Amino acid sequence: MVRPLMNSVVKCAAMLVLFCVSIAEAQVTARVDRTRLVEGETLTLVLQTDDRQQSLEADLSVLETQFMVLDQRSETQMSIVNGQQSAVIRKMVTLEPLRPGRLVIPELDMGGIKTRPIVVEVEPAPAIAAGDQEPVFIEVSLYPQDGPYYVHAQVGLIVRLYYQQSLTEAAISQPEPENASVRLLDEVPFQAERGGQRYRVLERRYAVFPERSGPLTIPPLVLSGRLVQRSPDRLWTPSSRGRRITVQSEPVSIEVLPKPDNFSGEAWQPARSYRLGEQLSTTGAVNVGEPVTRTITIDAVGLEENMIAEPDWPAIPDARVYPDQPQGISRDDGEWVLGHKEFRYAVVPEKEGQLVLPALRIAWWDTVANEQRFSELAARTISVLPSEIAQQAAPGSAATLPATNRNQASAGQEAVMTTPGYWRWLALVFAVLWLATLAWIVWGRSAVPRVTAAGAGGRDETALESGFRRACQAGDAPAARQALRSWLRRHAPVSRRARLSLVDFARECGNETLGMAVRQLDGAGFSQEGDQGWDGPALYRAWREWRAALERSTEKEASVIDLYAKKRASG
Repeated sequence: MVRPLMNSVVKCAAMLVLFCVSIAEAQVTARVDRTRLVEGETLTLVLQTDDRQQSLEADLSVLETQFMVLDQRSETQMSIVNGQQSAVIRKMVTLEPLRPGRLVIPELDMGGIKTRPIVVEVEPAPAIAAGDQEPVFIEVSLYPQDGPYYVHAQVGLIVRLYYQQSLTEAAISQPEPENASVRLLDEVPFQAERGGQRYRVLERRYAVFPERSGPLTIPPLVLSGRLVQRSPDRLWTPSSRGRRITVQSEPVSIEVLPKPDNFSGEAWQPARSYRLGEQLSTTGAVNVGEPVTRTITIDAVGLEENMIAEPDWPAIPDARVYPDQPQGISRDDGEWVLGHKEFRYAVVPEKEGQLVLPALRIAWWDTVANEQRFSELAARTISVLPSEIAQQAAPGSAATLPATNRNQASAGQEAVMTTPGYWRWLALVFAVLWLATLAWIVWGRSAVPRVTAAGAGGRDETALESGFRRACQAGDAPAARQALRSWLRRHAPVSRRARLSLVDFARECGNETLGMAVRQLDGAGFSQEGDQGWDGPALYRAWREWRAALERSTEKEASVIDLYAKKRASG
């Protein structure tokens, strides 16, 4: 009887020992890196266990009444002693006290195991003595200091951050005034002295462009960070996150003026300086149809490139003007925005003589002198020679005969006309020619085949048509222009002027769709975008339809002539 009772006691004692050992093995400790700190500083709560099966996850919301939880991280340390492997698991929680005084980190429950409470003493932040400078402060200023400030004109903003000790985790808000755009220009660090104290300074310069007239307020800029203070009488101080600080600047307000009533320009362009320049693709003579590119450049201080307006370009008689897409860029010199913009115009003369590129006069507002000014470009004159094609055709015409030959021909013609019987012989010659023409119409048209692709002229026209079709389908504008010009010179049933110019052909072809397509092809040659802006397949379709209509009209006229000839022959 005694022996069974003793066995029961031994078993209970063994179970109790095992339970106590398991509790000891599963023990979780909690500690802090320091128990005394200053308001704004942080401390680290360390939760630790050597049981790899034990979780260190806990409900940290119980801390939020007295602390701010800033960060959490975990680490595991492995070690082997006398062949036995062990592990230490830690969880570090960064806390910041919400107020000074005696604060308590309450017990934390981790799977039934609770930590003991920890008491922390938080001292108030040190006050600034009378006459002493703040360890961190912000200065904000504008330039020019006295204005005037106009709508769309740059206002310079300087923000300087002064700090004495090391500043970590610093973040300063950006200036965000309403009804204005802001551009960061430069950031420069340096040192300065205020109130007998040395400070490190971080200076930022901004460009502010008011978008409306009236009051403009730049709200306070807010800095948040941590000020790391180290004891001057100690060579080494453990690392610290530092004391949290928050400072802000004073708001700045200005009055933005509208465009003055005495400004006479079309586009309002306020700037500190405004320079107008030009570049020409050629200064010598050009031929009719040869483009001259005039590039207008504008450089403005205190204006972004998107604020620079396009000059008012007057019409040019006897010339076509093809404006290109403007190109611009905005830079800065650390203090002022530098806007640069280029406007390109391809001018194509249509008549020989003098091509006058017009003078330009742009009004702008000088914000330094506070008055209206003008930037000007003088007119440029370029000599225009006849078209190269016309010059090549000119030697074969009667107009190029020497004056002596023309006089001799006129004298001989007068002698023939004064010869007796002149009119009688002339009438006989015309009668023979008329009979020969009638005979060719009646009998020769059926005997002599028309010129087809087998003939030399037909082969040339077919090759030009094929080249024109391929160029249009491939979107190759230069090749399409060359093929169309060659076809016009050799085979087009239009006036001589239309055979020398694509624009004249578009005007005289009598087909609105084809004319528009040809003008687009001609204009594509003077754009910086190259072949974009014209539809090659559409041009070829319009040209083929025009050719088909023209052939139908020619065949109808030929049938009428055949019918007339047959009636004359039968009569």
